[in-house]
Amino acid sequence: MWVGRSGAVVPKLGLANRLPMYKHNEVDGGSFRERLERDRAAVRLPIGIEDRGLFTRAFSSVDDPISDASFAICFGWGESLELTYSVIEGHLCLFSSVDGDLSMMLPPMVVEEGAGDRLGECIVKCFELMDAENGSCPTRRSRIEYVSDEMLDRIRENSAAVLSAGAMPGDYVYKRSAMVELSGGDLKGKRKLRSKFLRENPGWVAAPIGAGDIDDCHALLSLWRRESDKRHEGEANELLIGTDVLRERDERFTKCLLEHIEVLGLDSLVLRVDGKLVGFTIGERLAGRTGREQAVIYVEKTDPAIAGTPQFLFSYFCERCFEGVDEINVGDDWGIESLRYTKTSYRPSRMISKSMLMREPVREGSVVDPGVVRRLEAHPMSTVVLRGAGEVRGERIEVSIRRAVRDDALGIAVVEALTFGEDDRFTHKQIKRLIANPRAVVLVAQRDGNIVGWVVSLIRTHRRWKSGRIYGVAVDPSMMGRGIGRSLLEESLGVLGSMGIGRVYLEVRVDNETAIGLYESLGFVKLANLADYYGEGVPGVRMRRAVEVASGGSGQG
Repeated sequence: MWVGRSGAVVPKLGLANRLPMYKHNEVDGGSFRERLERDRAAVRLPIGIEDRGLFTRAFSSVDDPISDASFAICFGWGESLELTYSVIEGHLCLFSSVDGDLSMMLPPMVVEEGAGDRLGECIVKCFELMDAENGSCPTRRSRIEYVSDEMLDRIRENSAAVLSAGAMPGDYVYKRSAMVELSGGDLKGKRKLRSKFLRENPGWVAAPIGAGDIDDCHALLSLWRRESDKRHEGEANELLIGTDVLRERDERFTKCLLEHIEVLGLDSLVLRVDGKLVGFTIGERLAGRTGREQAVIYVEKTDPAIAGTPQFLFSYFCERCFEGVDEINVGDDWGIESLRYTKTSYRPSRMISKSMLMREPVREGSVVDPGVVRRLEAHPMSTVVLRGAGEVRGERIEVSIRRAVRDDALGIAVVEALTFGEDDRFTHKQIKRLIANPRAVVLVAQRDGNIVGWVVSLIRTHRRWKSGRIYGVAVDPSMMGRGIGRSLLEESLGVLGSMGIGRVYLEVRVDNETAIGLYESLGFVKLANLADYYGEGVPGVRMRRAVEVASGGSGQG
């Protein structure tokens, strides 16, 4: 699914202000050739219902569709992401400017017969267009996002441009039969929750979304937004876009699909219990050039108070609406840790890789706040020595804490491997990206030249304030109990406070009483319980602390 991307330059227009009404037989807005010629004369246009034929033609040119390559996605996210399109060298080119820089939300896709040979020229022109808009500002980046492996191969074969490819969250794809049956030991928990829903709610009824359901869907959507905002306060994705921002954009996307569900021809279900709406879901079938058909699920919203509703609705939707389809695509995880756990817990049969293309090396942390970078670079990181923190073979130990550098990544990875299981630890590659990330504060504890602990904090910018998040902390098991973890956390909180950051969040497993005790002793308080945050049946708790803000800071306490 599309959330939090950047890219386009048109006035922000409400859908009602720019979308004409069309009858079903008028939806393509004239012949394809006429539409193509009208588009060719314009630089970039906002997406309207009348563009469906053009977009469908473009997306049918790929063998294996991704969740982002559908007209419903582009149309639904059009306003939130300020999407515009142009036809360049016979290719449909989709742009966005939501975060201030102009970028491409998909690679160019063929809409004109024989245009595939001009893909290289198209990419050159697209980068020229983006560069003209972005200028020389270091925080604006011309790029192409959500490039599947198939399109990546086409670009490499047809373009002379030297482009760096960086990994983006990929699509989760499941066998439909597995989702209908929820069979196997891995999905036992899902089956139990589905059975619980059926056992406790015998008066359930499911049907396609109709005009009489829309108001109730809006009410449930508002409930979902409120509860999610409370549950996930302070959470951010890997690009440090706050999940509150993502939810706000997702809410607008969902409202757009509800408003245009009939004309878009989408599949849907509402789920009622004794007349009360407790869930709704929206998706559709997508077919690539080879005819390989997937079902893509765009929206699923449920009442969080009714146990088992998500598991039942998802399974029933796959069964009732997508007969004959082999695979169910539920999109990517937006780089959100908790969403990654949820989608992984359904045991995908495969992942569809997606990349971001740039002309310079791709760094983690997309649009960087220059003020944050300056403060990070200016912070005087003096060495902190822990004397008498414990004894090793009768010797007093000295541990220094400093900012991490790239060469520390391997030592940190060793500490992670000693501390956590394979599914829970940071990889060597992830650690290197965190060290290079200008929105991350990575500190290491070192003894006798060896890294014995580390902590990473992430910085997130809100509209009028900034917050921090303790993203990870680990200490070599042989060095635990000597105050190293506490000292790392104290130093990290001090750095955040010196940058004007007055709220710091973290998540921890409910059963990790030792860690919770440490965090509470540092001033953190429990904020919200997080069901299944660390996987099925493994809850977490979100905690928050107000840190002392340095003079002149702009934090929120």
